[in-house]
Amino acid sequence: MPKLLPFLALLSLPSLLVAEPIPLARGGQPAATIVLPDKPHERLKLAADELQGYVRKVCGVELPVRADGKRVSGAGLYIGPCEPSLPSDLPAATLNPETYAIRVREGNVFFAGRHPTPTYFAVASFIEDALGVRWFAPGDTWEYVPTGKPGELTVEAREIVKTPDTSPRIWSGHAWVDSWRRWNLRNKTVLSEVVPRRQFQNFLHRVFPPDKYAKTNPDFFPLIADKRWIPPADGSHWRPCESNPEVLRLTAEYARKWFDEHPTVDSFSLGMDDISHLCSCPGCRRLDPRPDSYEKREFSDRHYKFVNAVAREVAKTHPDRYIGTLIYAIARKLPETVPKLEDNVFGFITETSALWWQPGRQDADHELTREWRKRCKHLSRYDYYGMGTFTPRFYPHSMAEQVKFDKSLGLEGMYTEVYTFLPHTAPMIWAFAKLQWDASLDIDALLREFHAKMFGRAAGTMGRYFDLLEKSWNTPRPGREGWVHRNIVRQALAMSPEDVDAGMALLAQAMKEADSDAARQRIDTIRAALQYAGYAIKAHALSQACLSGRVTNAQEAATALSRAEEIMRLAADREPFWAEAMKRPDLLGENLRGLGGQGYLVTGQVARLEVGATVGALAALAWYAQNAPGELAKIRARFVETAPASDAANAVRAYLSVQETKPPNLLMNPGFEDRGENVDKAEKDWETKGAPKGWSLWSRQGDSEFKVRSGVGLSGSAAATISGGSGGTYLQAVKAQPGQRYLCVAWGKTVGSGGRMIGQFGVRFQKPDGSWHPRRDLEPQVSLVPAEDWQPLILFVTVPDGAGQFVIMPGAPPLGPGASVLFDDVAVYRLLEK
Repeated sequence: MPKLLPFLALLSLPSLLVAEPIPLARGGQPAATIVLPDKPHERLKLAADELQGYVRKVCGVELPVRADGKRVSGAGLYIGPCEPSLPSDLPAATLNPETYAIRVREGNVFFAGRHPTPTYFAVASFIEDALGVRWFAPGDTWEYVPTGKPGELTVEAREIVKTPDTSPRIWSGHAWVDSWRRWNLRNKTVLSEVVPRRQFQNFLHRVFPPDKYAKTNPDFFPLIADKRWIPPADGSHWRPCESNPEVLRLTAEYARKWFDEHPTVDSFSLGMDDISHLCSCPGCRRLDPRPDSYEKREFSDRHYKFVNAVAREVAKTHPDRYIGTLIYAIARKLPETVPKLEDNVFGFITETSALWWQPGRQDADHELTREWRKRCKHLSRYDYYGMGTFTPRFYPHSMAEQVKFDKSLGLEGMYTEVYTFLPHTAPMIWAFAKLQWDASLDIDALLREFHAKMFGRAAGTMGRYFDLLEKSWNTPRPGREGWVHRNIVRQALAMSPEDVDAGMALLAQAMKEADSDAARQRIDTIRAALQYAGYAIKAHALSQACLSGRVTNAQEAATALSRAEEIMRLAADREPFWAEAMKRPDLLGENLRGLGGQGYLVTGQVARLEVGATVGALAALAWYAQNAPGELAKIRARFVETAPASDAANAVRAYLSVQETKPPNLLMNPGFEDRGENVDKAEKDWETKGAPKGWSLWSRQGDSEFKVRSGVGLSGSAAATISGGSGGTYLQAVKAQPGQRYLCVAWGKTVGSGGRMIGQFGVRFQKPDGSWHPRRDLEPQVSLVPAEDWQPLILFVTVPDGAGQFVIMPGAPPLGPGASVLFDDVAVYRLLEK
């Protein structure tokens, strides 16, 4: 018989009233019956199925299930309201609606909640804490079920009423397939049918649809550059003219109507997220605290004045409802002229606890949260756990510190952008789910439990492996600062190559120590995930060595060639491994397919990591051409004939081939010399007005300068420039067919980069109808090295299935004052199959 856990011992502040031993199986026969109400909710039926299934797994006996709600002889496990249930079985109506109760009475167990999902939570907790089951990660492989005595099972049931310490708990990016969704439900990370104070994300644009108001009330829309900007029909990253009294009135009316139409929803959102277009009219600027607030994009004061004004109006008719907002980005700073939010306003404040390895970051985050807590009666948290990274991002102790700190200040809920890579982070993510229900739990005890039950005799070694991941994540490295989402270079800096090797050694040792096939399978998945990440981490380190080296003599040329070939060999190993990993049926494959389907997997940017191979090889070839032409043919042959097959090698081969065969450039106005007026119709949210002929422009926030300048390009020609602001890109589409191969080349340089990578050259694929291709993980991209010399940017492109064209994009991330990127001689060459 398994060692039984004290029922629900892991829950915080339990109402431990009654404890009874409940026999579930005796002598190989059922000793209890699972009872559902007549016509039960699907979630209750699932709870019954899972309770029946896990009792069978533990002791081999299948309990009968009835769905008539009637009293049964012997022990009854009543799920939901049944004949012997009492009104007092339910949690008090004054408690959080996600609260569940387990009652023990006269040898029976009653699972109760005021909604189906909390009732399911009660059963899931019973399975965990009375039967000892754990769901450490999605899928059967990561499930722990203790082995009991066949045919015998008695559990100790304790009466309890449990409210989660964090409510609501909103997890995004963690439900790729059914097994992940089941894991979320079993670990109680999902929302109940009714939750408190949930609505806080960007919604205001829906109150003012352009097709309804643009013609009659253009003054509702933001004034930008002295003109009312009318958003596209599907535009969402904008705010109306918030100083307009009619905008305030209509927003309050919309909120009232929303509440009337959604009686179980207690909140309406005025949240501001990634907003690009805000009003600059005199009235709105008067809401700002300073004359230059608009230019600095500091909008806390105007935002919270508007939120408070709407909240006061709504309170007049709906005093029990709330206005929600996101305390983020341009509205994260404390407002200077708004000392307090109205009591019927709640906010979700953002921070990135993953970055607490940065000196002073944690203290600054804590101080800001403390100050916001003074101003906001109902405060919750918003954080970014995974950021879609495929390299290790493992920081369980910072995660636990955040949860406990927030609980100490009385924060209520949490929105988590999970988007994690579970083969690297499963222990942390499981522990996070537990801490959201009981913030008093010890993180080290949770991690030890994960290791012991998942890895058996290899638990100690696996504990050291995950300690290594955490230590490596918390180690500062040059270039790590900044947003890692969709940035493969920063993802590659999550771990050092030396730590990758140390991690692989620990996993090899753990594999030898593992005492079950299941443990070995789990370790194999983790090892494959580290190998997957290691290709990127090692390629970047090798590439940086290539880029930092000079080629001024024969020895340096030989070194550059050797390093380039090492990157190519690594790429030749990487490409088939990455392709096969995407097909794996395990947690690694599911994670890759999930992030890829979301457009967050950035493996297509691998050219940014392997650029050193191309630059190093071409620099060496140029040296031989000038200084040792007799050796050039032999050196060229190393790349044309014998270099390992990879996109890095293919780019060099294609470049050399193009120099010889001189195929046509498929782009219009590739050198930006044609200064004629661009009269093409703009696509999507692009612009053609002011763009070079044949090109379009796209700007993040409209604050970067795009200009063609004469005399500053390669060899004194014209160049297309992007200066200052939040960045953007030039664009030109090229028709193509799946399977076709292209060489894409651009020359670029940076000015005033301050050592940052501020220039980039990439490709995005489109379907034949012009919509974006879903496989963003196949999009190649390369970055300019921070140096004020002209550099070649080279991409080898293979058109994927389902694509009908691709878009060439020489561009820049956010630049800031004084920084510019220049591009010239952009080219696309079709490569014919030999």
